[in-house]
Amino acid sequence: MDSTTDEILQRLEALERRLAQVVVRGRIHAVDPTRGLAKVEYGAEGQQQTTGWLPWKPQRTGKTITWSPPDIGEGATVISEGDLTLGEIIPGSYYDQFPAPSANPDVHLTRYADGAIEQYDQSGQTYQLLLPTSGTVNIVANGGVTITGDLTINGNIKATQAVADKVRAM
Repeated sequence: MDSTTDEILQRLEALERRLAQVVVRGRIHAVDPTRGLAKVEYGAEGQQQTTGWLPWKPQRTGKTITWSPPDIGEGATVISEGDLTLGEIIPGSYYDQFPAPSANPDVHLTRYADGAIEQYDQSGQTYQLLLPTSGTVNIVANGGVTITGDLTINGNIKATQAVADKVRAM
């Protein structure tokens, strides 16, 4: 082959390598929450490779900001411009080890590792916050809390100050 053909083949091979690294699917291999970086293991069984430390894409990073580091073993996709050292991780892909927590299209659900569940069902118009047995809820609202609607309490009420209704203080 002449030098022009060799050069074209080399460029083609380089392009094929870059193209193969534009979108890579795998699983989270390691997480460094302090630096906001993770590694992804990808490739066929027995031929796995691991990326270097890459940033993961959070849901939001503007005036509203979220924090939820990926878990080791969680499905993930790495996107790059063809160079995995410059990629970003998009965490979250359902598979056998981490299946979808619901099949209901009307439910927005977050399930936490300790068993806590936050769920809104738009068809049933119900919001649920389910905590483990020892879980607590703390609401800090210096401006006050207003509840419109009937209130059912299955347990004791404790107050550090007076409890009052329209008629009297208790």
